Amino acid sequence: MIYEDFKQLTAYTRYDGIYLAIIWAASFACLLGITILPVLAQFSFLLSISTPFFVAYRLKIFREEGRNGVISFRRSLFYCVRVFFNAAIIFSLLQWLYMHYLDNGKLLMMVTNLYSSNEGKSTLAAIGVPYDQFIAALPEAFQPYSLASSTFVTAVMLVAYALYLLQLLCLRKARDRYLKLNLINSSFLIENS
Repeated sequence: MIYEDFKQLTAYTRYDGIYLAIIWAASFACLLGITILPVLAQFSFLLSISTPFFVAYRLKIFREEGRNGVISFRRSLFYCVRVFFNAAIIFSLLQWLYMHYLDNGKLLMMVTNLYSSNEGKSTLAAIGVPYDQFIAALPEAFQPYSLASSTFVTAVMLVAYALYLLQLLCLRKARDRYLKLNLINSSFLIENS
């Protein structure tokens, strides 16, 4: 990859990472608004699920506009990694800013109320976590630094997992092509002998 191509890819991934972080922030805002308007839970879920489709759409735009309709698998993979990494950094920063300056314990109170219900207690009992231990651990988990860093790590690990599955799929296709090619070559050699 020459410098101009890398510079172009960096510019596209920077903007697309910002757009993806905005989608994630809107999903987080809908999650926070569940207590006021419960229908926002569906919007939060839909925005979260739209992530791969949005990245695929932006990759198509990059391929058509930036690469004149042609892109290699390696470049598209690098594009996706950069978009997710940029979005994870920006969203973690936005989440830290919210938790540090605006939250004042609202999210912690929301989760505590959720698990204080009978359904929440039965869920904790089903997974074998004592209620008192869980409630005691919540304030530490919802500190701005811990929540933002866990969000960043989760986003990066999600990308790594998705890329691992994509790599397995591509390796399987490559292996099938290799086996098919060897079968054709071996049958050709047998016919000509």
